[in-house]
Formats: sequence, structure tokens, C-alpha cells
Amino acid sequence: MRTHHFTGVVLGLAMAVYALPATAQNNIDGKALYEANCAMCHGKTGEVSEYGKSLKPFPARNHRAIAKLISRDELRRIITYGVKGTAMTPKKYTLDPLEIEAVIDYIQSFDYKPDLANGKKRFEAVCSSCHGMDGRAKTGVGAKNLVYSKLDLKGIVHTMRYGRPGTLMTSKRHQLSNTDIADVANYVYSLRYMANPAKGKKLYGKYCASCHATPADIKLIGNAATRRSIADIDDHQLDLRIRHGRHVDRAGKKIERLSADDIQDIMAYMRKYQN
Repeated sequence: MRTHHFTGVVLGLAMAVYALPATAQNNIDGKALYEANCAMCHGKTGEVSEYGKSLKPFPARNHRAIAKLISRDELRRIITYGVKGTAMTPKKYTLDPLEIEAVIDYIQSFDYKPDLANGKKRFEAVCSSCHGMDGRAKTGVGAKNLVYSKLDLKGIVHTMRYGRPGTLMTSKRHQLSNTDIADVANYVYSLRYMANPAKGKKLYGKYCASCHATPADIKLIGNAATRRSIADIDDHQLDLRIRHGRHVDRAGKKIERLSADDIQDIMAYMRKYQN
């Protein structure tokens, strides 16, 4: 029984080490540890050194650019276990857990001012084929409309770095530098326009209610008839049906006057009504 109790205490202490920043537990110099273990490749200020730029098959990453855009857990995993297939080797053999936490504290103290012009340029080169030049994803491949995305900056960065399994969204971490990823993420975030269901309700009443008193009155026909309701149709398909569905002949010029934002507001109202 004593052995089990002792083991439980040790495990509890180990968990506490990972739960709290090192500086909250011990006065360890994270900057000095960073300079001794990381700066040769990543530079003293988190920007890649000349040596780091020369590494093969992939150069070292810019820590400063995404220091505040990736989670502490991810930083801990990378530092502890390294990155397979790169020059980033595990540091668990040279740094203890508390020292790793101190290094993370120091990395997360870095600041970065994003370059939105570069973000726009890299977005158009790498992302627009699926998400469209304006981020609205009218490309027919099922990509997400980034203008209405609910992802925060960290979510956007994580998606760019690791992709989305089961979709066409692949990892971009070897195609884009950390600087590019930070710039693109901030550019995408700058496009953000959250749809307004209250405005959508007014637009629905003006343009749609004469035929469909409420969204529940809309009858799904054709290929869409296999769905139970509007809630089962994704935004891309619903947008297409509003713009080009059979009702357009009856709605006429009304639909042509609706902007992309108007339609997103109408869809937001329809979604909210369904819920």
C-alpha cells in the first residue's frame, strides 16, 4: 500500500510539472537555455540564423512569427520529441521538463508584427485555387468560405500547418515558412465577416417570404430531395440554390440585387431558424 501511495504522489507531481509554466515553479533562465540549445538554428531572437537557413531537407523554423499562434502543448511536443525527417532533434535528453517549460516561456515572449501584404500575396499563390481570390471559396471543390469561418488565429494556423484529414486541405508547413503562415493567417482573419441572422431575417422577408413564408416551408426538390431539410445542405450548395435554383425565374431581378454578404446573412437566418 505504501508503494502505491508513493507512486501516486510521484505521478501527481509529474503532472503538476507539465500543468504549470516553469517560471511559476522555479527561477530557471529560459533565455539562457534557449540561447544554448536553440539559437544556433533559430537565432537568438527567434528568427532563423544563417546556419538554420542552410539545413536540409528543411530549414529551421522562425519561432518569433508563430510564438503566440501555436499552443504550449505543441511547443512542448516539438521540443521534447523533435520533428521526424528534419534537423530538429529531441531535446528531452539535454533539457529536463522544467527547463523545457522555461524555454517555452521565453519563446512565447516573442512578438511579431504580421505583414498583410505578404499574407495576401502568399494566399493568392497557395490558397486561392480552392478558397478563391476573395476567400469566399466559389471554386466548386468544397473548400470552406474563409470570410465566414469561425476559426480563431490559432485555429487557422493549426489548419495550415497540419491540414484537415479527409479533405483537400493538406499540410502547408513544408510549403510555407512560419513567417508566411503567420502572415497568411492574419490576412485570412482580416477578411472575417460574421453573417448577421437579424439582417438575414429582414432580407428573407423582403426577397423570399412571398413564396416561402418561413425556411421550414421550403420544399427540397431534385438532387437535394435526398436531404431531410436545409440543415443537411452545406453552405456551398445552399448558396448555389439561392443564386441559381428553379425559383430564380420567379424571383427575377430580386436575386441579382443580393450581394454575397446578403446571401450569407439570409443563410445565417435560415440556419438559425432551423435550430
